[in-house]
Amino acid sequence: MLHNTEEASTAGAGSNGTTIPVIDFSLFTSDPSECARQVGEASKNIGFFYLRNHGIPQALIDDMFECSEQFFKQPVQNKSKHMIGPNNIGYSPMKSERLDVEHQTEGDVKEAYNVRKYSIEEDSTKYFTRGNEVQLKQVGTFYKDLHRLARDILRCFAIALQVPEGAGGQAYFDGSHEWEAESGTTLRFLHYPQQTGDPHTPLAGSHTDYGSITLLMQKDIAGLEVQASRTHKDVPWVAAPVIPNTILINIGDHLQMWTNGLLKSTMHRVVYNPMQLHHSRYSIACFIHANDDTKLDPIPTPLITQDMRAEAVEFEEGRNMTAGEYLHWRLARSYNFEQPLEEAK
Repeated sequence: MLHNTEEASTAGAGSNGTTIPVIDFSLFTSDPSECARQVGEASKNIGFFYLRNHGIPQALIDDMFECSEQFFKQPVQNKSKHMIGPNNIGYSPMKSERLDVEHQTEGDVKEAYNVRKYSIEEDSTKYFTRGNEVQLKQVGTFYKDLHRLARDILRCFAIALQVPEGAGGQAYFDGSHEWEAESGTTLRFLHYPQQTGDPHTPLAGSHTDYGSITLLMQKDIAGLEVQASRTHKDVPWVAAPVIPNTILINIGDHLQMWTNGLLKSTMHRVVYNPMQLHHSRYSIACFIHANDDTKLDPIPTPLITQDMRAEAVEFEEGRNMTAGEYLHWRLARSYNFEQPLEEAK
């Protein structure tokens, strides 16, 4: 097995001393206030944190990586039966997505397969698991487990933000992040192939995530980098190494808008790793979105003020949208759904 990993209570120290903290999520059961404090501090400072003791069985995560590898090892013609479209389901080939629309002239050097909550039993997901009923069931279990974990993380945020009991208290986000509701929540399997190109070209361009929070699992090969400041673009990038038995969490645009910039939806990218000369890089991301009809107005908390809105000025255009509208707007900017497959190779 490949290893490019790190064990620590903080990880990925930048040249300015910025680190990504590692939080023991068993605290959510034993001391929820302390857990919420740590989650809140990380989210105000860098917008990323690792969770250990998160409750998702490592064996299940390993099985999902195996399923992903089996799918992506197929010829592109086999993978492309269910091509991604505006519904954000299915296969997106190499260079079909351009995350940094301002600076990239070509698409990202990756391929992916997206599963939505309502598509677990559909042909597109059955195709991803190649008709393997055991793997199909595992995908459903994995997805629901991640969604339950996300609910508990969002409860930490509600505690940290001191949402009044009359407004929902720690359960404030529950109603806007229902499993059964229509939302942009997406489980995404990613493959970054072996690289022989320019090592200075990002494999996935600089971007923020479009939802509430993202849960990321990395395997063996690192490559993710985080920019700790939203306002100072010259701040050094911080590496987010692979730490065994953890899940990496980051803040999405929804939470930055809901908190008038108190919590940071941080720029991040994927860069070349020398290990990719001989090996592929795999990751799995679960993008948690609010229900499609959820407004992106500030939430009820004494910690945010209208004056803080200037900190989130770059998201001003999205404030008059619902969560569903915002996702469709962002996807339309980053994808070329009409691109012929042969151009995306």
